[in-house]
Amino acid sequence: MPAPWDGKYKVIDIPPPAPEVLAEFETLPWDEFTGAKQRYRRFSQFRMTFDADHDRWALELLPYRPFLQPKMVNGFVGGVQRPFPPLRIDPSPQLDAGATALGLDRGKAWQLNVHQCRVISTPEIQGISVPEGPHRDGHEYGMLAVFGRHNITGGTNQLMPSGGGEPFFEVTLQPNQALVYDDSAMWHNATDIAALDDTGGHRDLWIIAINSWENRKYGEEFERAAMAGDGASTVPAGMG
Repeated sequence: MPAPWDGKYKVIDIPPPAPEVLAEFETLPWDEFTGAKQRYRRFSQFRMTFDADHDRWALELLPYRPFLQPKMVNGFVGGVQRPFPPLRIDPSPQLDAGATALGLDRGKAWQLNVHQCRVISTPEIQGISVPEGPHRDGHEYGMLAVFGRHNITGGTNQLMPSGGGEPFFEVTLQPNQALVYDDSAMWHNATDIAALDDTGGHRDLWIIAINSWENRKYGEEFERAAMAGDGASTVPAGMG
């Protein structure tokens, strides 16, 4: 059952995407940085403000920069610049729903990282959802939105106390559902997926990180801070 909103996490319904948005999951390029073959991904960053005239949150696409996390929040590939190809979709309706559910301050600007992903499972490929395991991403808020589950079990999202431990909340999101949560207050994880038969299966999702503009994870200043002392580099194809 959806969790009651307590200022920490909530499961919400989100608008179904247009057919052309769903079709983009079929075109996602392979994510070479997972250490395996199970994930495909695109990535873009946005500035989000509230449009009072239209009573909705509005997105401004930011100039492209590679994805980067400090090692302190990602021991798997932190400190590595990951130049994922950019999104070719407009995620505005679904992100408006997430921002509204979180009750974000409409008087502030926000910065968003948006990942469009497909995780696959086949007899040859293990459907590892989260290579780094339970973690927090160092953001203010997070949103995990699911748009497709084909021929799989697993893919259950988990929330747990900061530092790890047994999950205090678990949910297997169905298409057009999302989990929004306070990333500063907890860790999160997702169980691996497994195909129901030898034909394989997949899970289609967006992973969204949300920060106030003054705390943005974007631009040269952030990248210098993230790389300081971390030995950051760009990993050649196939080496992640």
